[in-house]
Amino acid sequence: MKNICFTFLVHQPYRLRNFHFFEIGNHYNYFDEETNAKIMRQIVEESYLPTNKLLLNLINTFGNKIKVSFAISGTALNQMEQYVPEVLGSFKELAATGNVEFLGQNYSTSLSSLKSESAFYEEVLEHKRLISRLFKKRPKVFLNTGLLYSDEIGKMISNLGFKGVITEGSSVILNGKSPNNLYKSTSRPPLILFLRNTSLSDDIALRFSQRNWSEWPLTSEKYLGWLNALPASDELVNLVMDYGTFGEHHKKESGIFDFLEFLFRHIAESKDLKLSTPVEVLKSVSAKAKLKVSKPISYTGTDKNASAWLKNEMQQEACDTLYAMEDLVKNTRDKFLHQDWERLKSADHFLYMNNFEEVLGNLFNPYENPYAAFLKYMNVLSDFQLKVEDKTKKSSKRKNTRSLIKNK
Repeated sequence: MKNICFTFLVHQPYRLRNFHFFEIGNHYNYFDEETNAKIMRQIVEESYLPTNKLLLNLINTFGNKIKVSFAISGTALNQMEQYVPEVLGSFKELAATGNVEFLGQNYSTSLSSLKSESAFYEEVLEHKRLISRLFKKRPKVFLNTGLLYSDEIGKMISNLGFKGVITEGSSVILNGKSPNNLYKSTSRPPLILFLRNTSLSDDIALRFSQRNWSEWPLTSEKYLGWLNALPASDELVNLVMDYGTFGEHHKKESGIFDFLEFLFRHIAESKDLKLSTPVEVLKSVSAKAKLKVSKPISYTGTDKNASAWLKNEMQQEACDTLYAMEDLVKNTRDKFLHQDWERLKSADHFLYMNNFEEVLGNLFNPYENPYAAFLKYMNVLSDFQLKVEDKTKKSSKRKNTRSLIKNK
C-alpha cells in the first residue's frame, strides 16, 4: 500500500510599511499593520478557514483514514493570534483530532540555515516551543525555508533532535532514482529524507487552473489514476504545497475545493493508497514494517539553491548586513529588538528584491521593482542598526555606572 503524505505550508511575513530615508533615526514602527491585517484576513476567509472546515468534516466522516501535516511559520501564527484568532482556533480543532502533524521550521521562514548556525538553532527551538504551546505537539520532522537542504544543514537538523526532513526530490541529486522512497542522510544516517514529488505537487499547486495545460481540467479521478499508476516499488509520495493553493492561488470557482474533497474521499476508500503523516511513516520504519529506507544520498552544496533569495547583489548585501548584526542584537537582551530582528529575517524580504519573472506570479509583492524593495528594506535596516547601537551604548553606560558605584 502506498503512503500519500500531504504537507501544507502556511506562512505570512510581516510586510514593511513605506519607510522613508528621512525617517531613519526617528525609530518609527517598521511594519504595515493595516496591510498585514488585511492580507491575513483575506487569506483566512478565502483559504484557511474553508480548507480547515473541509478537512475537519472529512476527519469526522472517515476518522483515521484522513491524515495531513502542516508546516506553519511562527510569524504566521503570531499574525493569526494578532488579527484573526478564530483561524488559530480552527487549527487547534484539527490538532485535537490527532490526525494532524505539525512540522518543525525556522520561526520566521528565514535563511539562517545558510547564514548563521546559532541563529538557526535559536529560531527552530523557538518555533518548537510555540508549536508545543499552541497545539501540544512536539515536531519530529523538519521542513526548511524553500525546502533548502544540504549535508551540512542535515547535521544541524539532526543535532536539534529531528528524525526526518522534507526536501525537494531533485532529479540532479537523485540521478535516476525515484523520489517516491525514503532515503538516509549521508552526513547523519539516522536522519531520514522525505523527498517532495515535484511534478505531482506542482500539478495541483501551480497548474490546476491553467487552461492551456494539456491535462486541464484536473479531476480527482485523473489524479488518483496517476497515483495508482506509479510503480509498486514507489512506497511513499510526498506532496508539498502552499496551503493558499486552496482558495487563494486557485479560487473556489476553479473547483479546487471539490477536487481536494473528492481526492481525499477516494484515497480514504482505496485499498491501495492511504493518507499518512511523516511521523507515521517513521514509525513504520522503526517497526521494521515493509516500508524500507534506501541507501544514503548526498546533497553536496545546497540543493534547490538559494538563487531566488540571494542571486543578485542587492539581495546579498541586504542579507549580509542583517546577519552581521546578530551578536549585537543578542547582547541587547531587548525583546522588542529581537522581535523586529526575527521579522526582518523572513526570506520574503529578499525574494521581493528578485526580478519579477523569477518570482511566482501569485506572490504578493508590494513593490514596483526589485530596487524599490531593496531601498525600503535598507532604510529600515539602517534605522534598526541605530536602535541596536543606541541600546548597546545605554547598556554599556549602565554597566559602567554600576561598576563605579560598586568600587566606591
